Amino acid sequence: MKQQLLDLVKMEKAELQNYMEKHGDTLFPYMLTHLGTIDSELRDQLIYQAFCKLITYDLLREEQLAHAFRLIISDEYLMRGIEDGESDEVFTRSFSTLWLTGLFWIDKQKPFLEQTMRNDALKRCATYLLKERDTRGFVEDKGWAHSIAHGADLAAMIVDHPDIEKRLIPVVLEGITSCFWKGRVYVDDEDERLVAVLMTLVTAEYEEEVLIEWVEQVFDRLEQKTRVDGYDRLFYHARTNSLQFMKTFYFALKKSHRTPNLRNTVAFFVERWQNA
Repeated sequence: MKQQLLDLVKMEKAELQNYMEKHGDTLFPYMLTHLGTIDSELRDQLIYQAFCKLITYDLLREEQLAHAFRLIISDEYLMRGIEDGESDEVFTRSFSTLWLTGLFWIDKQKPFLEQTMRNDALKRCATYLLKERDTRGFVEDKGWAHSIAHGADLAAMIVDHPDIEKRLIPVVLEGITSCFWKGRVYVDDEDERLVAVLMTLVTAEYEEEVLIEWVEQVFDRLEQKTRVDGYDRLFYHARTNSLQFMKTFYFALKKSHRTPNLRNTVAFFVERWQNA
């Protein structure tokens, strides 16, 4: 099967369409079963790349898409081992978020989900960053876990979904805040992927006042931490993550020429905490 996938990712659309008509009912279930394998070549370069080609070329039937969605949104995929900290199950969770990002993208262009399933899935996905505890980026001998970055990609997709309930946006924002406090300093561009969630909201003209309040709360939490526990290691990691995020956010806002009050708020707190 690995050789078939190697061939598949090199195919042009017509050849790929013909291949899927003959072998798709065997190949696609295999891809789903192994989307979180610890074999990085199979997981990342073959299965995920093949999935991207199939959705780009619109070569998956509606029933295949719906089946994949139901499976991936389940505890056995998206939430598998999420309470366990660092384990190999992170690869299943992390790549489930990438697949779901693609499936939601399709659903926005050409809806295939029942409304109840879509609504339930949006609620479930909104809590992912809040629940994820494994913050590793690259894992030696196993490749990219990157669950925070991939979870951010999914979050950016769902906050832009036309059916997202407004009450879920604060849940997503809380999840982003929680990422600053998970005990690790991010070094693999997680800040840029998380900022993309906020910029999606900014572009969609989400209430600027709410985003300003969220920024204030991020730094309020840092202050509260020092009052209760002093300047411990968790505080310094959270401070580094928060500042790195806000600096990236500031320049993204500056480039967008949007929400000047939000941009000024971010600049105020960065300057204040940078010199603290």
